[in-house]
Amino acid sequence: MEKYTLITGATGGLGKAFTNECLKRGDNLVLTGTKEAVLKSIVEDINTNYPQIKVLAKTCDLSSESDRKSFFDFLKENNAQINFLINNAGFIAEGEFLKHPDQEIMKIIRVNCEGTTDFTQKVIKARDENEDLHIITVSSMAGDYPMPYMAIYSATKAMLTTLMVALNYELKDKRVYITTVCPSGIPTTDAMKEAIKSQGAGGRMTMCTPEKVAMLSMKASKKHKVVYVPKVINKFIKGISKLCKETTLARIVGKRWKKSQAKRNFNTEGK
Repeated sequence: MEKYTLITGATGGLGKAFTNECLKRGDNLVLTGTKEAVLKSIVEDINTNYPQIKVLAKTCDLSSESDRKSFFDFLKENNAQINFLINNAGFIAEGEFLKHPDQEIMKIIRVNCEGTTDFTQKVIKARDENEDLHIITVSSMAGDYPMPYMAIYSATKAMLTTLMVALNYELKDKRVYITTVCPSGIPTTDAMKEAIKSQGAGGRMTMCTPEKVAMLSMKASKKHKVVYVPKVINKFIKGISKLCKETTLARIVGKRWKKSQAKRNFNTEGK
């Protein structure tokens, strides 16, 4: 079987950055995302500029059980052995909890928690036990504390971080190495750029480009880091947050995001 690196959420900004890092390494790639036209364009570009690299691609909505099953059937049909999994796909929604449509709340949970967990388990079960399997899971600093106005998102990221750290310990003697990456804001979309800008100097100091996050994450995985936080200032913030009560953190973060939303005239019902 051919060895591949599997990247979820490959059609987004951070997914593309991870793809470029893997191309530099010469990895064969399996790419998935929800935007079929974008996925097709990425594959065509790789085939043109990296003819020596094998690339497979198939759309997959991680919130759909049938999509996930179809995707792993696709891997079997193509004899693709995954020796590096990058759990990058994620769904983010901002705003007041009571204003989120029911389906949006469930989408966040199903993509970030259910889909990522399912992909991880299936890849680990199908691994070659005589080979190393590396996994990078993109979590977030948002999972380090309760975040009013981003409550569901931060809760799903907290679940991911906890799960991946626990699995890393469980599997440490089975040649499975899991690195959980917890970045702050990443300017991958216009909405994210606007949100970072609205937070002033703090937003600019803590943000990290997708290219840098991908590069640093790959280095952290190579060193078998269990949890990795890009940028020194973010490591400091993470450390300080451990000293505060959750109620205090919720108050501080809630005020910050409410102020940020006011600057952007953010309205959950209108987004």
